[in-house]
Amino acid sequence: MSKYQSHQIKRETSELVKIAIPAILAQLAQMALGVSDTIMAGNYSANALAAVGTGFNLFLIIFSLFMGMMIAINPMVAQLSGEKATRPIGKVFQLGFVMAVLFGIVSFAILHSAEHLLNFAGLPESIVTTTSNYLKALSWGTVSVFLFLALRSGNEGLFSTKAIMVCSFLAIPFNIILNYWFIFGGFGIEAMGAVGAGYATSIVWTLLFVFLGLYTWRNQAYAKFEIFKNFSLPSIKLTKEYFYIGLPIAMGMVMEIAMFGGIGILIARYGEQLAGAHQIAMNIASVAFMVPLGLSVAVTARVGYWLGQKRFGQMRLAGYCGIGLGIVFQIVTVIIMVALRYEIVGIYTDDTPIIEIAASLIFLAAIFQFSDGFQVNAAGALRGMKDTTIPMIYMGISYWIVGMPLGYYLAEYKGMKAQGYWIGIIAGLTVAAIFLLSRFIRKTKTMSDQAGNLPETH
Repeated sequence: MSKYQSHQIKRETSELVKIAIPAILAQLAQMALGVSDTIMAGNYSANALAAVGTGFNLFLIIFSLFMGMMIAINPMVAQLSGEKATRPIGKVFQLGFVMAVLFGIVSFAILHSAEHLLNFAGLPESIVTTTSNYLKALSWGTVSVFLFLALRSGNEGLFSTKAIMVCSFLAIPFNIILNYWFIFGGFGIEAMGAVGAGYATSIVWTLLFVFLGLYTWRNQAYAKFEIFKNFSLPSIKLTKEYFYIGLPIAMGMVMEIAMFGGIGILIARYGEQLAGAHQIAMNIASVAFMVPLGLSVAVTARVGYWLGQKRFGQMRLAGYCGIGLGIVFQIVTVIIMVALRYEIVGIYTDDTPIIEIAASLIFLAAIFQFSDGFQVNAAGALRGMKDTTIPMIYMGISYWIVGMPLGYYLAEYKGMKAQGYWIGIIAGLTVAAIFLLSRFIRKTKTMSDQAGNLPETH
């Protein structure tokens, strides 16, 4: 960073913040949808809370593969934007629509047969029955959610994060009303508990797609891209590029989310109280994670844009500024999590034993926030460079050779149960952060030194 002048750093940081703040708020708004599901299910019954938590963990393992593929649209669009291309951007959007429908249909089929996976995991019958019905209800929104993600990723690549933020906040009141109605019953509908939360989420996903679809369709600045005109199936060349970038992203996300989701399922074997406490603490940690995750969206877009401009020094600066901002944001969120842990957990449930267990787990959640913030922004910068294969390998090593085995050993052989698994998560995320940050530093140094094009000084 020493060769960058202070005004260059301030300018790039300012641009990142303009994109990142709406992206962060959009992530928080979308997380609020899941939080309201968990809170309302927890107030309905311990069984409903365990079912929603366990079911969504399983869903995330399936969902993350296809969600990772959708993320590839962001750097593809960002680089084309940096190159001042127009028609190719529209073709990338159309490619996203085709893939979203295919991914949604496959997810629908998987969720309808999830009961076999839950039985295989050895969960109690009471949780298996409710969870499988919850996932079937959730399946009706899979096509809509992937179409929304295709639109979201494309808009992020064009720096249009404010529109995504507005759409996400518009969905919150619908989610609360539908959750309350379907979970607790009323106005001609019987109480459905966790299953009602699944149907409510499916409807809200559809609304998100409609809201962002209308914005994208009506935005005059997008007319030149012809996103909704001259629709055609994607070319083989474009599809190959998409899978070359997206598949490693998807596999990396699967490995990370599978670690989290798998741990959630394993902890569910310890009973409803520990499963519920784990779900609450992980939900709180996930809310905090939305800050660096939203920032990583901006980092990917900015790095991808400068890659398209072939300004490699500026590209490197964008990554550094994003990672630095992530540290600042994480310090704030960690302080809030630790200082208000009992008050925050109390929002989810009034069950005293669950509150005590969840509050103790939040200390561990606070520790891994730093590693998680580092790794997600370093990964975001590498995605902007379309560098995804080696990071995927790093994630596999970090999560499944370090994190998961260590967590299993501490939980099952040392009797630490949930705390053992959480220590494994910390170890996996820390190793991933070191690997990814080191690769970004090495790769961008080589590119910027060879090109010799530092950021503009004016």
